[in-house]
Amino acid sequence: MSAEGSRELITRGNLDGIVSAAVFLRRFPSSPVRFVTSPAAAAPLLREGDAEHIFLADLSPAPSLAAAIEDALGSRRITLIDHHPTSQHFDWAVIDGSASAAGLMYRELGADGMEAAVAMADLYENGDGPLVRSVAADMGIDALRHESEMLDFAWRLNVKDDRFRLAAAEQLSRGLLPSAIPCIAERHQEMVRLDRWGKALDNVRRCLRRAGSAAVMEFSGRRPSFHGFGSRALAEAARQEGCRYAIMINHGQDESVVSLRSTAPGGIDLGRFIESFTAQHGVEGGGHPASAGARIPSVSADLLVEQLEAIA
Repeated sequence: MSAEGSRELITRGNLDGIVSAAVFLRRFPSSPVRFVTSPAAAAPLLREGDAEHIFLADLSPAPSLAAAIEDALGSRRITLIDHHPTSQHFDWAVIDGSASAAGLMYRELGADGMEAAVAMADLYENGDGPLVRSVAADMGIDALRHESEMLDFAWRLNVKDDRFRLAAAEQLSRGLLPSAIPCIAERHQEMVRLDRWGKALDNVRRCLRRAGSAAVMEFSGRRPSFHGFGSRALAEAARQEGCRYAIMINHGQDESVVSLRSTAPGGIDLGRFIESFTAQHGVEGGGHPASAGARIPSVSADLLVEQLEAIA
């Protein structure tokens, strides 16, 4: 087995995950990369393939994933790299909220020439950081923000298109920025032409209700179209309505999927809040201070909104 073939990355398919994949491919060209939507979706993948060392990026060590990692450690090495704070300690995890997951991958693996791409992820996730300031001093903060927006819009044109994600990561791993990568630039241009962002905000506004300082959107089964922007559009619409937090709840028969976002700095730590809630009421969740997600028992969905409203 080759050195490159013995490594694999499992990461999210968002901007941070795509840049994490680019950093990984810069260090281990041609190694396999798989994109997932959540820690729970990553867990069963640890039993597949023959990689000697699996990296997990931008995935919090939720109980289902942590258990799968512990089960797999006897046959392979696993390193989880994430920027979502957690109250637990794991020997196999590198967790630091001071940078994006891509930024942590950059620190851990070393990937000279990737500074601008990693700064895009740090800017998107944290809004600042040493690498952001360094790159912005060279190319300008507005230009860096535009490059970040191009990639963020591009992957949302078709949220199920992992072939695009991999192609984008491969090009970024060569030190290119989104504006110099045709597959990214063309998709960004199409998103702008179709006014997907404006349409997403309009659809969100029609569905919101207010609960104290939180904007709440609830649906069962198929949700309204957000044109690829999901919780990002929800958070922006909530901010425009003067709400401090945004909550999206997809009600299921037994379990509901919840997404929480902060619309301004400060306030309560949403990651800690959802971790505490799921520890008390069941299933699993986590996140960082400004963003969190969870699966919760459907019977506790109203309680979650009430608790957030009470402490916000």
